Amino acid sequence: MKSSRWVKITLLLASCLTVMSGALIAPALPIIADHFSEVENADFLTRLVLTAPALSIALFAPIAGGLIDRFGKIRLFVLGMMIYALAGGAGFLLDNIYHLLASRALLGISVGFIMTTATTLIGDYFEGNERNAFLGTQAAFMALGGTVFVALAGVLADISWRYPFLLYLFSLPVIGLVLTFLREPNADKGDLADLPENNRRSFKRAPIIWAYAATFFGMALFYVIPVQSPFLLKQIGIEKESLLGLGVIVATVFAAVASRLHPLLKKRMTFPAIYGLTFGLMAAGYGLVALVANIWIVMLGTAIAGFGVGLLMPNGNLWLIEVTDRAKRGKVIGGITTAVFLGQFFSPILLQPIIDNASIFTAHAAASGLALLVGGVYVFLTVSETRPATEHKAV
Repeated sequence: MKSSRWVKITLLLASCLTVMSGALIAPALPIIADHFSEVENADFLTRLVLTAPALSIALFAPIAGGLIDRFGKIRLFVLGMMIYALAGGAGFLLDNIYHLLASRALLGISVGFIMTTATTLIGDYFEGNERNAFLGTQAAFMALGGTVFVALAGVLADISWRYPFLLYLFSLPVIGLVLTFLREPNADKGDLADLPENNRRSFKRAPIIWAYAATFFGMALFYVIPVQSPFLLKQIGIEKESLLGLGVIVATVFAAVASRLHPLLKKRMTFPAIYGLTFGLMAAGYGLVALVANIWIVMLGTAIAGFGVGLLMPNGNLWLIEVTDRAKRGKVIGGITTAVFLGQFFSPILLQPIIDNASIFTAHAAASGLALLVGGVYVFLTVSETRPATEHKAV
């Protein structure tokens, strides 16, 4: 490796591209909806502009994971970033909402390569406590990077809804860093032999299923914030586009703090227990938003929910990396990437009927109830692990 410091910086900047794929245009959503208001179902289609990349990522990420295991990570990393710049920046020029949705779907394919490769490379390059700490740093950096870019997108959206799409060109300088500082890891098919025998036997499916399920529901619930908060804030009297991304900014700041704390929590809690805490915090946060239509209470609830979701990705990524040998890591990480973006895609679909028939506040109450239910499952799993058996057998 040419420079450990620059390797880390490159991976962190590349990871930011994944969170930018959707949330970047959140502040511009109400303006985009107004621009395409003559199109049937414009409000719903506009929300899909935000989440359309998620569906193509969800469909493509397992394929991407298999491809990087087979053909190498660096070349597909670079290919993904090139497509990212092309498809993401296309929104600056397009003036048909269906063409815009198609470009967003292509953007999703690129993110499938980028996110899967970035996390897999972290598993390849780092070991032990350094890996655990860097996964927390990755999640925190993604959250803070998302905050900076969403804030900048809000400022640009005050000029025109098209300008935020130019921020996708950020992938171009990152390509230069990848080509300069990253190298293809040596495949080591002996990693699995280093795991205890009971791990190799019992960690084949159970932790993967639990991690995938938590990630799907966690991201479906988290994406209530970037998809719905601009409309909620507008409903309670916030008009300036640069402020409509405030919910996303608050959530991502607190998510960054939580991500940095994950390595400390992991020393004291099991993976399922951390998931229980994640969903409990999200339930409390959305419950507050549902109860009081006040900007300060909404921001407090958003902060609490954001803190919860900040534990989600480092928890899942670390769990899967710990139980997967290097030769199969891309495929398994591709699966959690699918769970992330499938959750994002279904978020507006699950909540839109509630918004149409009740209110956006009722939708937040429903999100709170779902988070409480899912969190209860992981609390039960945690209690099961305290029985007189090993943690691995309990899973």
